[in-house]
Amino acid sequence: MEDAGTKVIDLIFGRKRSQMLYVGVTLGVFDALAPDPRSAASVASALHVDAGLLYRLMRALGSLELLHEDDTKTFSLTPMGALLCTDHPQTLRGVALWEEGPESYALWKHLPALITEGQQNAFAREFGQPPFAYMAQHPSLGAVFNEAMNSYSSIDTSLVLEALAPYDFSGIVHLCDVGGGHGQTLCSLLGKYPALTGTVLELPSVIAKPELLWADKMGVGERCIYVPGDMFTAVPPADAYMVKRVLHGCSDTQCVQILSIMH
Repeated sequence: MEDAGTKVIDLIFGRKRSQMLYVGVTLGVFDALAPDPRSAASVASALHVDAGLLYRLMRALGSLELLHEDDTKTFSLTPMGALLCTDHPQTLRGVALWEEGPESYALWKHLPALITEGQQNAFAREFGQPPFAYMAQHPSLGAVFNEAMNSYSSIDTSLVLEALAPYDFSGIVHLCDVGGGHGQTLCSLLGKYPALTGTVLELPSVIAKPELLWADKMGVGERCIYVPGDMFTAVPPADAYMVKRVLHGCSDTQCVQILSIMH
């Protein structure tokens, strides 16, 4: 059994491990290994980075069980590492880029002040405006955020379907997913319950590209509509509302505001 000191040291160095993972994703290491195993030198040549330092990074990623190095110093993806590839059906690439990217990383330095002052506004402190306003002005960051949310939705959807399996949907005709992203979770529910119709309420920038929306791709386009709007202002009429991965990022006051609007 590990002693207390070892466990604390492990916690202290946790961010270094997640940052190594982030750098591997950012540089394209995992995607470079997706077709076939390669040496670090071959990957470095393809990515136009220093071969010696990349080898050290790839060995570090091996220690995290994301890569495997054989006796010939050839690297391949492990099942964990494969999840960080762009084309993996359950990819977590966007989650890594969002959670460990410089914007999210910078927010943590404000935590002592937030707790001291009782304010939940790290993003505004760092960037001078709320996150969605900032992302609207920085589309590349917004794209990373949307990719991360899609990955989260892939994880969440099966859990939501399992959790709601005993629920009687016969009393609900219209379900609204508030802040529902591209609609994967709601459309999965519509697919399971043919009598149900649905609305996804999202910011205009999130639902601006039809090719990213799930309704038509999942065969429920005739029963699902996307409404641009602001959940702090108004929500479309519905028999019931669903909110997922939204309230945790809001202050208590904002949570009360959102839930009151849906009441």
